[in-house]
Amino acid sequence: MNAKLFATIALGLVTSLLAGCAGGHDPAKAAAEHSAAVAQIASKKSQKGALLLVRIVDGNLMGDQYCSGHIRLRRMDNGKPDKNTPFEDIYSADRWLLPNEKKPKDMQATFLYRVADATSYARSFRPIAPGRYAITYADCQYGISQFSNGVKIEAGGDHNFLFSYVSPLGGASTITIGAGQIVDAGYIRLLGRRSNPIVVASGASAAEREVMKEVLPEVYTSITFTQFTP
Repeated sequence: MNAKLFATIALGLVTSLLAGCAGGHDPAKAAAEHSAAVAQIASKKSQKGALLLVRIVDGNLMGDQYCSGHIRLRRMDNGKPDKNTPFEDIYSADRWLLPNEKKPKDMQATFLYRVADATSYARSFRPIAPGRYAITYADCQYGISQFSNGVKIEAGGDHNFLFSYVSPLGGASTITIGAGQIVDAGYIRLLGRRSNPIVVASGASAAEREVMKEVLPEVYTSITFTQFTP
């Protein structure tokens, strides 16, 4: 098989895949999944009284990167994290647009773009009890493959291993969650050393809000858009 023929076949396969993704959309199935996602969000909010969504991002020479991981939150008591109350582990959102990404024209092309749908947003909003919190630990990783160990970032000492300690991360590491709120806390970046980390926060991008408004119109008006603060 010569290179020209191989390229033609490969292009045909890609075209078929794109057409299948665009044309294979089942409206009835999509409506059912949407309704299930809205119901799941309401159910999750009732578990602890509020919901929180956060996105962890890192930057390198290639630009911004999705960093899969979680943050540990502890309630603030007299200006300090309370060691004696249960912590809240909040995992980074399932799918989302990077801060500088634009909303894709084809909202169904999720294998090319990490654009969220109602189902992924339902997974990404995490139950949390109302209160004021500080980030006391965070970790995330990306770029891991069979050829690379990727990048792993850790910040703070409030982990489940030896030599742990509870102290708020520097920078924008606190947030207040109100009763009944559905909170979108935007993006956080972890800078500095693990022993002296700094959180840089920003709100959800306009493109990300557009996506959320389109795929979750019933919930969108109830969402509180904010960000972590010092």
